[in-house]
Amino acid sequence: MRVPSFLCLALLVGTTASGGLPSARGQAVRSQPVLEKIVLVSRHGVRSPTQPVERLKEATGRDWPAWPVPPGQLTDHGRMDLALMGDFLGRHYRAAGLLPAAGCPRQADVVIWADAADDRTRQSGEIMARTVAGGCPVTSGSLPAGRHDPMFNALAGGAAILNRAETMRALSAVLRRDPRGPAAVRRALSTMQDVIAPGGCGSAAGPCLATAFAVDWGHGGPHLSAGPALAATSAENLLLEYLQDMPEDAIAWGRRDVPALLDDIMPAHAYASGLLRRLPAIAYPRGRVLASAILDLLDGKPVTLPDGTVIGGDARLVMFAGHDTTLDMLATIFGLDWQFADQPDRTAPDTTLGLELWRRPDGAPIVRAVIFHQGLAELRHALPLENTDRAMALRIAACPQGQDCPLPVVEKGIRAAIATHAPG
Repeated sequence: MRVPSFLCLALLVGTTASGGLPSARGQAVRSQPVLEKIVLVSRHGVRSPTQPVERLKEATGRDWPAWPVPPGQLTDHGRMDLALMGDFLGRHYRAAGLLPAAGCPRQADVVIWADAADDRTRQSGEIMARTVAGGCPVTSGSLPAGRHDPMFNALAGGAAILNRAETMRALSAVLRRDPRGPAAVRRALSTMQDVIAPGGCGSAAGPCLATAFAVDWGHGGPHLSAGPALAATSAENLLLEYLQDMPEDAIAWGRRDVPALLDDIMPAHAYASGLLRRLPAIAYPRGRVLASAILDLLDGKPVTLPDGTVIGGDARLVMFAGHDTTLDMLATIFGLDWQFADQPDRTAPDTTLGLELWRRPDGAPIVRAVIFHQGLAELRHALPLENTDRAMALRIAACPQGQDCPLPVVEKGIRAAIATHAPG
């Protein structure tokens, strides 16, 4: 999958950020940086489409496969996949010396906080709490079910306001330059048209998906025009069917070679999500609360969660269980980008972003960004994550010369950008 160039804020670099480095404990003399803390932000597990299949049929004219759970809910398969990711993360950070190799961490050392907006994120937080800590008594906290949490969406949580004029001006500028998107996106829309409604653009029966992108404003935010938006959503739904391990002949109405099809159509989803999630005018207001909390945690400062719980400054592993939108907004704020050779969705279920705090021998704190993911086959077949070197290092835009970014540089750059793009 090729990520649109105008959305790329930083380049992919390197391989593992922490494999093979010395333990953070028990060293009198050392010559390498030591890992002191990790803040993780994860997407929930595999879910069903957020709309009922009846509504999907009404929109597309196609019959969609039934799911074993109501719309937008985690599946048992998704829970199993997420548990495998949590188990891997726990093993990874025990091997790195951040968590004890034997026994349980202190209760204050591991904190899990989940978005309360949906069952899938609360359940994902519970799964991560159980698996990352290796079965130790760690719990996942959240606001009461259904409450908007400003940590995950400061706009919905009332902690920020979207500037309509600035947002629409920025979106319009992008679409004026490239109203149909890059070549990969145009091909994706054409393929989705062929899959769902061949000839639909020339018939009143429709739907017509392969149209130019356009935006309007409603319900407090921007929305894409119906055709490309439907194509992007439908592409993600086909991906979810594959990850759920549905029979291949039941996916995409009998199209052969579903993985190749997903590679072809997912650029439409990536482009649409980038427009509405990675645009700075949207990402900074939406993510200002969480980004500020992450910076405070990396700096060893306590952070008060929306329910009044305080994460101590010496917590070693803090995880926020959120959505793909959470990953997208932080990618923009921290100046990160990534893509995977074995997974066409850059924010696929279970994908987990990490901001690691390391201490150099001279005492200087540095920040490293890493991303963890599962490939198509791993998610579809619920395969254990055995490769211990799968932490992909990312370059932070504030430090273009290397992956080790001094904490003061990260803090200064991001806090200044937040003040510029999301004042107040």
